[in-house]
Amino acid sequence: MNAQERIEKRRVSGAFRLLHPLLQRVLEKHGYVKPTEIQDKAIPEILRGNNVLVIAPTGSGKTEAALLPVLSRLIGVRSRGIYCIYITPLRSLNRDIFKRMSGIASSLGLDLEVRHGDSTTAEKRRFLENPPHIMVTTPESFYFLLSVEKFRHNINNLKYIVIDEIHELVSDKRGAELSLALERVARLYTKARLQLIGLSATVSNPYLVAKLIMGERYVRIIEAEKTKKRYSILVTAPGDSSKNSNNDTNSVRSRVHNETLTRVNLIKNILAKSRGNVIVFANTRDTAEVLGALLKQVVGDEFIEVHHGSLSRDKRVDAEQKLKSGKIKALVATSSLELGIDIGSIDLVIQYMSPRQVVKLVQRVGRAGHRAGSVSRGVIVASNNIFDILESAVIAARAMRGNLENIPLYNKPYDALIHQVAGMIIESGEIDVNKLYNVITSSGYYRDLSIDELYQILYYMDSSRIARAKESRVSIGSMSKSYYFSVTMIPDTRQYNVYEVASGKKLGVLDEEFVATLEKEDKFVLGGRVWEVVDISEDHVRVKPAREDRLIPPAWEGDLIPVEYGVARELGSILRRYEEIGERVLDNYPLDDNARRIIVDRITRHISKGLPLPTDKRIVIEHYGDTFIIYSFLGSRGNKALEYLLSAYISEIKGYSPVTTSTPYIVAVRLASHERPSFIADSLMKLASFTREDVDNLLRKAIYRSRLYQWILLYVALRAGAVKRTRETNLKQIKTIILKLKDTILGEEAYKEINVRKVDINALYSFLERIRNKKVEVRTVSLRITSPITEDAVAEARFGDRVSVDSLPSTILVEAIKRKLSSKEVIFLCVMCGKTWSRRLSHLSDKIECPRCGARMIYPALSRERIEVAKIVLEKIKHNSRLSNSEKKLSREVMDAAGLVLNYGKKAIEALVSTGVGVHTAKRVLQKLVFGEEAFYRALVEAEVKYHKYKHRLEK
Repeated sequence: MNAQERIEKRRVSGAFRLLHPLLQRVLEKHGYVKPTEIQDKAIPEILRGNNVLVIAPTGSGKTEAALLPVLSRLIGVRSRGIYCIYITPLRSLNRDIFKRMSGIASSLGLDLEVRHGDSTTAEKRRFLENPPHIMVTTPESFYFLLSVEKFRHNINNLKYIVIDEIHELVSDKRGAELSLALERVARLYTKARLQLIGLSATVSNPYLVAKLIMGERYVRIIEAEKTKKRYSILVTAPGDSSKNSNNDTNSVRSRVHNETLTRVNLIKNILAKSRGNVIVFANTRDTAEVLGALLKQVVGDEFIEVHHGSLSRDKRVDAEQKLKSGKIKALVATSSLELGIDIGSIDLVIQYMSPRQVVKLVQRVGRAGHRAGSVSRGVIVASNNIFDILESAVIAARAMRGNLENIPLYNKPYDALIHQVAGMIIESGEIDVNKLYNVITSSGYYRDLSIDELYQILYYMDSSRIARAKESRVSIGSMSKSYYFSVTMIPDTRQYNVYEVASGKKLGVLDEEFVATLEKEDKFVLGGRVWEVVDISEDHVRVKPAREDRLIPPAWEGDLIPVEYGVARELGSILRRYEEIGERVLDNYPLDDNARRIIVDRITRHISKGLPLPTDKRIVIEHYGDTFIIYSFLGSRGNKALEYLLSAYISEIKGYSPVTTSTPYIVAVRLASHERPSFIADSLMKLASFTREDVDNLLRKAIYRSRLYQWILLYVALRAGAVKRTRETNLKQIKTIILKLKDTILGEEAYKEINVRKVDINALYSFLERIRNKKVEVRTVSLRITSPITEDAVAEARFGDRVSVDSLPSTILVEAIKRKLSSKEVIFLCVMCGKTWSRRLSHLSDKIECPRCGARMIYPALSRERIEVAKIVLEKIKHNSRLSNSEKKLSREVMDAAGLVLNYGKKAIEALVSTGVGVHTAKRVLQKLVFGEEAFYRALVEAEVKYHKYKHRLEK
């Protein structure tokens, strides 16, 4: 190849040739020669000045598609000031964009600078005095800066705003607030016409997304077609855990359930076969922590790192760099790695258990095969549960078909509006109500806001001193600034820094709800390692490495990803089609042989018992004495609506509130009175006859009574400035305040938020309509023990952390409690000879005796320290030594417990090692054995629930 040919080969092509000649030469030097499909499509439209929404998967070059034409237009600008603002939802994305684009901008004589809340005072001052041409920031930093007069002056010539990861913003209140801030800028502070450029991953309703963020403007939707992501996703599940035993897991087998370990071994085998880097996604931070800790043990500590939002920035960046450089094999992550952070080439994505949503799976698996046009490979490692396997299979199939869920959208969120109105007042000092109304209703979120609603907002702001509203003018209030600068729409959960005692090094953060449960010497997992609490102060927790390698994960609070209606309905349809055509229906879903075998086995066992199979067209109600399980397949939010409605209806006709819970597929109801088997079916028929207004009223009553409503109203009140949390504020004071807000616009906003995030009222209407029009069959079966399908439905709820332990009906928790107890490791002390030994409960025979002397007076405990103290006390008694009062108390406890073991054997051990069950309670629970084993386990569950409720009251 001669010199001329090399020059020709290096020259830019396609849409790059429309860019400024200087930029073309710079692109050649940086290796940008041939544009991707989305760049070829987007660059001409942006150069024409059109507002655009660019939709393409991760790795398609969306950032360059947006910024290169902007840079081209800005070459040669003379006056100082900010011409382009690039907004991203995550600071980590800011770092990435800065690295990629600042070099190109600098070569063109343009400045690109990152500005966010962590910028130093000196950086902030320099930024205002010498503004860059292009600013990269977050939505919150953007609208807070609007209150600074110097900044407003610096954006007089603003021409472009790029909104990255727009799909992340549009589905929460951050999107609503950003849309208002964009209208403030466009209508109040810029001379030139503002061009908006949105960047998004694939969404199901792009025109609606564009309308919400970009308002009334004409927007061109630009979507990649040829290079649309192709996905290859397989659903697998572990086999019988006993078959997968090996030496790598012997050291941890006693601490975790066997099935978890088989999943970990399965992941280990997948990692071994992968030729490149891997991301293992988990749905929650605590799951990521435990999974990371287990993988470190079976794969090797040096090959695995953990990545999530509660780890310090340094730890996250270090983990990203290790993966990118190939120093580690896999990164265990949560949604913190869904977005476009540069972590290099990824060979495969593993999803640990169901991802719950198609859009989540698409974003996660899309991290693999990062180059445009390449196939993204993913594996979902499901549990041995038919619902987790089928849910994973439906989601995987929908991902490959391109069937994404519709994004649940907020309509006119009042708290976001209050905050932006406060910002506008601070900036102007005073503003006309009509002018304010015109700006607000230009936003896609607020185009239906009535003038009456705005006056209600202003009345609230006046009463809270956030603003002064007088006739047709609104001016600054005494609380305007303190409120505005202390609030964002990002969920406000207080966090505690965690430091290692020896080094003083920051390890990460914990949420306050978890810290409230911690005491000195408690152990938990952070960063894939186990730590012991040394002390807790007002704002931090100090820890040391734990000697005892136990896996007790931090209980991070966070929204569980809801399974949407379409996924749940398709799962129900699989069961219906299985009845019609048999196992062939599974050919339509990407299941491996083992996952398929589990499904067939479970359905076969269910049908062989003569039980009706629940489907999308057959509502099966299983009845167990005081408990009913209703198969409705409405998704998480649809079934939550049905749960609330049933609870309210039963409360109306019976005078008490039943115990209820729900999953995406079932609603469980436990009654306090004995009712006929057809009670729930009759109730559903009655509810189906109600008008929509009657249904709405009942549902509203139930929601207002719920703890969920109080919790969400608290956060609405915080965002609207009605409540200010301090370290001295206790929950009782907060509840008093928020109960006064129920009948205000804030109470209405909390109700609206629940209807977006937690409840799907349209799914509920559709369900009731199908019952009313007899389009579904309703069957009730009375059973003594749970059916094979319900066994999995209940286990999925209990062990999938989808509902709290005390919310499931105790009648069907018997098997769950037995499984939980069987994995416990118990330490024993022979009262007669002092011999100590340990066994897992599942390995014990009914008759307990000392392996040394054969005596049956045995004291059990979960703590070796407890056994050692008891041993010392027994030695003192043997030698007639004097006992302290606490030692006397312990000696009585040891003898009483040993007596129970003598009389009741293994059942006494199960009672004595249950959480919160002491000797006195164990005696009472064991007496239930006269009524049978089920009564014993039910009493054990109720004793644990009672203990947790009592403990919760003490903490309050």
